Amino acid sequence: MRKLFLLTVFLLISIVFQAAIIKGKVIDANTGEAIDFANVVLKKTATTTIVSGITTAEDGTFRIENVPLGAYDLEISFVGYELYAQQVIIQSLDEEKRIGIVKLKSNTKALQEVEVMGQASQMRFDIDKKVFNVDANVAAAGASATDVLENIPSVEVDNDGNISLRNNSSVEIWINGKPAGLTEDNRAQILEQMPAGSIQAVEIITNPSAKYSPEGTAGIINLVMKKERKSGYFGSVTAGAGYQLKGKFSSNASANFNYNSSKIDAYVNLGFRQRGMKGGGKTDRYSFLPKSEQKDTISFQHQENADERMFWGLYSRAGLDWHIDKKNTLGVSGMINYHNSRSNQTTNYNTFRYLPIDTAIYQHVSFVPSQRLGYNVSLDYKHELDQKGSEITSSVSYGQHQRKQYSHYHYNQTVESGRALAYKQDQYNGGNNQTAQVKADYIQKFRDNMKLEAGGQFSWQNRFSNSTTWDFVNETDSVRSDYNDFKYEEWISALYVTFGAKFGGFSFQGGLRGEYTVTDVDTRDDESQEYINSRKNYFQLFPTAYLSYAFPHNHELQLNYTRRINRPRGRQLSAFRNVSDSTNISYGNPNLNPEFANSLELNYIKSWEKHVLSTSIYYKYTTDVIQRVQFQSLENPRVMESTFDNVAKSQALGVELVAKNRLWTWLNLTTTVNLFYQQMGEIVYRDVLLKEASDGFSWTTRLMANFIFGKSFTGQITGSYGSPRVIAQGKTNHFYSLDLGLRKSFLNKTLNLSLTVRDVLNSHSWHTTTWGDTFYQDFERYMYGPHFSLNLTYNFGNMKPKKKPQSNREVNDNMMDEGGEYFE
Repeated sequence: MRKLFLLTVFLLISIVFQAAIIKGKVIDANTGEAIDFANVVLKKTATTTIVSGITTAEDGTFRIENVPLGAYDLEISFVGYELYAQQVIIQSLDEEKRIGIVKLKSNTKALQEVEVMGQASQMRFDIDKKVFNVDANVAAAGASATDVLENIPSVEVDNDGNISLRNNSSVEIWINGKPAGLTEDNRAQILEQMPAGSIQAVEIITNPSAKYSPEGTAGIINLVMKKERKSGYFGSVTAGAGYQLKGKFSSNASANFNYNSSKIDAYVNLGFRQRGMKGGGKTDRYSFLPKSEQKDTISFQHQENADERMFWGLYSRAGLDWHIDKKNTLGVSGMINYHNSRSNQTTNYNTFRYLPIDTAIYQHVSFVPSQRLGYNVSLDYKHELDQKGSEITSSVSYGQHQRKQYSHYHYNQTVESGRALAYKQDQYNGGNNQTAQVKADYIQKFRDNMKLEAGGQFSWQNRFSNSTTWDFVNETDSVRSDYNDFKYEEWISALYVTFGAKFGGFSFQGGLRGEYTVTDVDTRDDESQEYINSRKNYFQLFPTAYLSYAFPHNHELQLNYTRRINRPRGRQLSAFRNVSDSTNISYGNPNLNPEFANSLELNYIKSWEKHVLSTSIYYKYTTDVIQRVQFQSLENPRVMESTFDNVAKSQALGVELVAKNRLWTWLNLTTTVNLFYQQMGEIVYRDVLLKEASDGFSWTTRLMANFIFGKSFTGQITGSYGSPRVIAQGKTNHFYSLDLGLRKSFLNKTLNLSLTVRDVLNSHSWHTTTWGDTFYQDFERYMYGPHFSLNLTYNFGNMKPKKKPQSNREVNDNMMDEGGEYFE
């Protein structure tokens, strides 16, 4: 009886997992290169009924699941190519129909016709990420990587270049799957210098697998750089200029060059960017007697500031891959950037004190020049083990980033009980960050539907910063008033393993990553003193799990779980006191602990011939949340101090909707709506309750509309809105923005002219309201808009059919890495 029961269960499972599959790979008939984002449609023979529709992955592969018995017409199309059609007959549910290599032939006439009818896809959904095509973004011409990220769904960029994903600033920014030396201290400057023209796609990975570092509780934003494998040489040159309505000009220039042969792939990217910006801000602060429930006001301060910033910089990236033979490839790549900036700020203060009654009017003027220089180099090796896609990869990378900042402050107090006062202050802040990483990965594919991954990684960081402040006693003589040395060293050793399989429409992947971390924090307030050391070491496990089921007629349901970490670094730990605003002094906290987050996400994807809908329900529970806290100085209640602390536990529950709709041949829309509820525990700092537990509901939305006005003439409108949301000790106010873009191509797309208008409504601002037992503060910061830019791009090249060694993998469905792609 027991044997009969087990046999019945086995048969039922076999029946459930049985489903026909159609798979293949799409390439260019002339060059042999893979074509991604090609449309693959399966229709019932002799009808127009669409059974399934997807787009090809980055390597040109496609895989259609859960195909019922019957006869079908398979159609594959892409802009500028002839339509490919083939009849496919499914006679068994356990059949795996291999279409093989599909070669699309280019068609100049078709290209001319289709240019009026459609655009390249901007978005692709994979099992573990969303992929956004940068080339399809009209506003990307002449822009920076920061500008590109501002138009990516679920991503927010504030006026200082700080990046958040789903309203969480604990996000990692990678380049080609690696950190590449980008940290929270330097990435704003590097991304501002990086030309958008060197980026192929942006990947949003909210719950990465155990193969990747668990750093960043919000997830990973991966910038995939252009590295094409077309034969011959080709490239582009871009030059542009911009103007801010308040009177600041900007300019940019970039060049990309690629050379490819059967043995060597080489590329060089160069970029120059100069930009000036004007802005301002204002702050109103009320101070109260302690425990008066904000009723007994003892002082009021109003301040307004005018900002003027100017920067210029250079960015360069280069690499070379040597295809040693059919199985082995060796690559070397590097990136270098230089950033030079200066800022001028004038702040006017008005302070009124009630006890005793007094009035003060004073002005604070600052001039801050700074320089940054950084580089990163990487050596990569890849060995293909078999024809199924098994391989061994390894990499070694090293990076260094230096910065120097000299700040000059001049303070004039014109009225306080009839007294006059003036003084000057200088401050130096410099640092040097070093990073290194060694990584090895092993992939073993047992069959087309089963894969094992394992690997290890060692990373090292060494950060040093020094700050010194001098107060002038007269016009020429000064005394040192503040000094700080800060050292941070980190070692992380990691091992991971993942296993995944796919049975019909059902797929799963489980993984476990273990990391042992050692950190040393050294700080001192005088060079004659010994360093005060704080060492921490801990071992943590980071499990990941993914479940997915693809239903017939283009439905897919996904469930995933990850555990992630946010380690405090840089300015969060450094005790350096920033006195750029004498009434708002900020510094770090060397005693911070890492925060941990457990994330659960349920995704549903449905696609039609001209529409796709992605729905995500996500839940995140975070402990030891790191946030900035504010309080009034004990020595001077007129001064507000801020630092970082592990303030509380938090929970977030949200729903994210992403829809892609091709309404007509001349219009398609990409819409994102993010609805979320956040709950924050009570905030206690140094045993003092700063804020009771709070919660709130918020939402953001972004709409991108792409228009086709005629042959080689396109336009784009992007609008966004965000409602107020809860933060530590307060809330942020709502925000909204509107950007426009136009692109016209000439001479068979050899020449492209682009016009972009950013911040059309002059609404780019950051507005927060915070409060505590002894204060209430309203803060607003803004940059003037709109900003106009005009860019001209020239494309050149001599691309030929490529004689390259045959790969051991002509068809690779990237089962668990890429997952199922869906029709745009």
